[in-house]
Formats: sequence, C-alpha cells, structure tokens
Amino acid sequence: MSLEFIPLTSENSAIGFELHNLGQPNPWSRKIFDDCLSQPYFAFYLGSTSQYLGYFIAMQVVDELTIMDIGVRKVERGRGYGRLLINYIVDYCEKNNIQQVWLEVRQSNTAAINLYESVGFNVIETRHDYYVGANGKEDALIMCLQVCFN
Repeated sequence: MSLEFIPLTSENSAIGFELHNLGQPNPWSRKIFDDCLSQPYFAFYLGSTSQYLGYFIAMQVVDELTIMDIGVRKVERGRGYGRLLINYIVDYCEKNNIQQVWLEVRQSNTAAINLYESVGFNVIETRHDYYVGANGKEDALIMCLQVCFN
C-alpha cells in the first residue's frame, strides 16, 4: 500500500470526521470540524484511496503553528503513523519558516506525550481540569516545539 498525505477539505470531510469521532472521547460537532477545514486552518489525512490511517488539523498564524487536532485510527496505533503525521507537520514548518509548533494533550495520553517529546516538544504549562473525561476532569499539557531552520 502506497501512503500519501491528502488534503482534507469540505469535499472529503467525512473521512476526517469519522477518524475524529473514533479517536476523541468528546468529539467536536460536525460544524466545528468542517469550520476547521477553511482558512486559517488546514488539514491532511494519511492514507490511500481505500484506507484512512490518521489526520491532523492545524492553524498557522504568522510564524507559529498550532496543532488543533491529530489522531490515528485506533487499530493502527503503534505502527509509526503518528510519527509520520508529526514529521509531515515539522517538514511543513521548516519549509514555511514557522518557528514554533504548539499543541495541547491530555495528561493521561502518555503514548502521544512520549511521541511529542521524542520529536523535541517540551511541556510549557498545565491547564488544570481542562478536558472532560469519563472519570471527571483531566489536565491538559501545553507543549511547544522550537523549529530549527537549516
């Protein structure tokens, strides 16, 4: 199977919305998801014509990028697709002179935190009781990556 990064647009948003719903404990509404597919946001999914493995939605403001949402289909986790998504984002940043990448992650999502830290993200701040979860509220870690230019 040949994998590629395919723009996620209003024409194929059902793909991303399905992945979002499968991966989020409290998914966005369809309207919010679709609103994040227009400027200043941009989104891609990783896959092929027959398989959708993961996606991301990001927003660029001047020389900063915020990852608004990122996810890999649950049955595909642990196979390196999350790293491919993050590497694609970092490559985009290097090509577009973006100096910082920001994201927030549930404190309990240790697999994602380990991935982000392995790429160079650092925890900048904790937002207490930010996420709603099955067992009450959960903290969010605010993480930042300083992008180095060659």
